[in-house]
Formats: sequence, C-alpha cells, structure tokens
Amino acid sequence: MPNMFKKILLVRNEETFMVNAIKNLLKNNNYEVVDSTYSVGELNGKITGANLVILYTDEDFEEHRDAMVYFKDKNMDDNIVIIVIGDKDAFELVHQYIPKEDIAFEVTRPLDMADLMEKVSIVTDDEFELQRRKCILIVDDDPTFIQMIREWLKDTYRIGMANSGTQAVAWLANNKADLVLLDYDMPVLDGPKVLQMLQSESFSSSIPVMFLTGKSDRKSVTDVIALKPADYLLKSISRDKLLATLDSFFKQRK
Repeated sequence: MPNMFKKILLVRNEETFMVNAIKNLLKNNNYEVVDSTYSVGELNGKITGANLVILYTDEDFEEHRDAMVYFKDKNMDDNIVIIVIGDKDAFELVHQYIPKEDIAFEVTRPLDMADLMEKVSIVTDDEFELQRRKCILIVDDDPTFIQMIREWLKDTYRIGMANSGTQAVAWLANNKADLVLLDYDMPVLDGPKVLQMLQSESFSSSIPVMFLTGKSDRKSVTDVIALKPADYLLKSISRDKLLATLDSFFKQRK
C-alpha cells in the first residue's frame, strides 16, 4: 500500500495543468511528491531518497540531453526506477541514453490517469523493488560462513544458498542467478568440478562465477586463475570490501 514513505521525483519543464494534475493524483494516493525542472543542478538536489522518477516530456525535450546523461549515470550507480511520459520521439531520445529494459514503463499521451496510477503502484511496491535486485547464489559447505555472507548481502541483493555442488545445480535449474559465489575447497565435489558442472548446463553456463578461497599462496591463486572465473575472493575479505567488489562487478557488466 503506497504511503508517505514513498518519494516520487516528478521531472518536468514547466508546471502545466497536466503536471499539476499528476502531482495532485500522486499526493492524493499518499505519495510524497517533489518536482524539478530538467536542470542537473536542481535534479541533484532533489533526487536523494526518491523511490521513483517520472520524466514528463514536452516539445522542448531535445534540449534536455544533459539531464539524460545525468539519469544514465544515476541509473548505473543507483539502479533508479524510471517512468517516462511522452510520445514515440521522446521515448527514442531517452533510449539513446537509458536502455529500454531499464525503464519500468513508458506512458503515451493522451494520459490515462488511472493507468498511470496503476503503473506507479506497481513500481513502488516493495516486492517490485526486491525483484529488481541482482540475485547471488552462495555455494559453500560451511553453514556458519554461508549465513555470515548472506547477512552481509541480503539488504542489497536477493540471496540463494546451496551447501554442495549438486544442490547448486538443482537450485539454478529452477531459479535465475546473476552471480555465483563458489567455495573453491569443498568435499566430494570441489569448486573446480562444480564450475565444470555449471558450465555444462544450458541454464547456468552463462552465469559468472567468483571463487571464494581460504588459500592465498601463489600456487593456489595460480590454480584458481587458470579456471578463468569472473574473480576470486579470499574468505578473509571484509564486509565492506565484498560489497564494494560486487557493486563494481555489476556496474562493469552493465
């Protein structure tokens, strides 16, 4: 249920009758609404804490390319939710900067207010936000370690857990993951064998894998690198370092 804890940034060129109607609609549905022009300086001062950005485009939209660069960067850094209101030309201009798949909805004028409100409700729902998060599968036979990593990551990512290679394959057969954090040293099936299993299955062959290893000697590191994982991380890694590494990894892939 929408409430005042949900903040929407409505970006427009001028305060037209339609813009004010949208603001009133959102406020009447208990959203906090902040509006801004397409000035990057003004946007930067108002976007903090926004759960949703609505871009209301107009005939002068071509002049706002610097704002599109700004939103492109914000989308890469903060994975913001965007709804665009406009026409075909406006949508195509936005797509030059922000991939279409990263835009939650495109709403065509003339505006159907009920339809707009339904779309806003969808993208500000807590479940929608959760599903947009990257999913990481942690594979490790040590229950204490796997729970610790889960606690570190659960506020930023969706987390899956498996305590063996066979369990990991079974999990991935039914769930989508964006990354696998894989223990290098496990009994029965060690990390390298599990990686081979994942690479041989159509549903998991393209998923990047980072090894977790407790060994930092040169031979162990060389053996890990030879398998060409996306990265390898020492199990002694700190929470902040792990989060920074994962954040950087996903930004580079994007």
